[in-house]
Amino acid sequence: MTLVARYKAALATASRKSADYSERHFVRFGYLAWCIPLAGSIDYLVGNPSIDTLCIRLSVALLAIPLALHPRLRGVQAERFYIYFSFIIAYAFPFAYGNMLVMNAACAPAGQETHMIWIFQYIIALFLFIQLANSGVLALTLWGVSSLAALAPLLWLSAPNYEELQRVLIYPVSGYATALLFGILTNRNIDIVNTEKIRAAAAIGSNVAHELRTPLASIRTLSRGIARYLPTLIDSYERNQVAERSSDSIDRRQFEQLKTLVGRIESEVDYSNTIIDMLLVNTADKPLVGLEFDRFWASSAIEEAVARYPFNNSQEKQLIRIDSAQDFEIHAPRLLVVHVLFNLIKNGLYYVQRGQKGAITISTTRGETNQVEVRDTGAGIPPAVLSQIFEPFYTTTLTGQGAGIGLSFCSMVMQSVGGKIECASAQDEYTAFTLSFPTEPQRIQA
Repeated sequence: MTLVARYKAALATASRKSADYSERHFVRFGYLAWCIPLAGSIDYLVGNPSIDTLCIRLSVALLAIPLALHPRLRGVQAERFYIYFSFIIAYAFPFAYGNMLVMNAACAPAGQETHMIWIFQYIIALFLFIQLANSGVLALTLWGVSSLAALAPLLWLSAPNYEELQRVLIYPVSGYATALLFGILTNRNIDIVNTEKIRAAAAIGSNVAHELRTPLASIRTLSRGIARYLPTLIDSYERNQVAERSSDSIDRRQFEQLKTLVGRIESEVDYSNTIIDMLLVNTADKPLVGLEFDRFWASSAIEEAVARYPFNNSQEKQLIRIDSAQDFEIHAPRLLVVHVLFNLIKNGLYYVQRGQKGAITISTTRGETNQVEVRDTGAGIPPAVLSQIFEPFYTTTLTGQGAGIGLSFCSMVMQSVGGKIECASAQDEYTAFTLSFPTEPQRIQA
């Protein structure tokens, strides 16, 4: 790979990383962009502008509209959104504010100094820019290109005020560079700290997983040993009861449960191993790979998740209603999909009990996009929390009641099978998690 190709690959990776880092704030940024043209009034009250800045400010707001519409985007546009994101942060901050600074200085009458507000705005824009361009290579590249673009209009001016340009561009250039480099170093230090945290969590998770898998393997071995001899023991017991007609017998319901006990032990071992896998996936920050896909109906996965959930009482189970009239086939690892539904049931019960009201409805929808919706009419999720619920280890529950790995694992599972999970909520009204599955078979790449 040539040096240029490596550089392009590094830029693409940095752009994706920056877009992923800021994605939860896209809609907010899209709306806040309209504050930029509104803030133009301050220019006229304080800055004594030499040019009209409304057009460039308004262009920033208009170009930021896709950020506000990001949740509605689909397909290739959504996959390539990181390119647009890199463009808009470069245009909105170093270019727009750099151009306003340059043009106000260049068009200033001879002998008149440009107000310091233009320099302050540009420095603030650089700090905001570096927070969004979460990479030194990306930030320096975008800043360099944007700065050249901001200076380009000088080529068409007949007599720019070089004295003012020197005062606002050349003299404070060290300050601009310091602001940019300080931001890059700060981001790098934060990345290093976060990486070390993830490594530490991964090391702890691996050790815990190793320690837990050993007794689980022993339990599985013992259950298989029981399974080998249990049918013979049950048969002998039944024949003995018939021959002796003893009144000291096991209750029939307990006897039937005994027959299924081994299978339940195996199932719980599988479930425990899935919990361990969840922990490892979240701490290692890597996608699921090498899993076998099954073909099954959505309704069967829902029923299994409800059947396996350890309800505290019968009243809890009665809070759940299933509507699978529009059933559809799912192509995915069955155990993982069941566990995703299991987690959403757990979350639904949490918010229903927190709000001390409501119920849970699990419904299926078949169409261009096959969906399973888990909706509760409980306490709802506050807007400030909603944007963070799919982040690893983020939790609002009390210590010991949740580790914050459930929803991030759900998100990773859905992405790995070619689908996605979305959440909509209104506080004190409802919370709805929607699982969207692809209509064509998918495969997780190894």
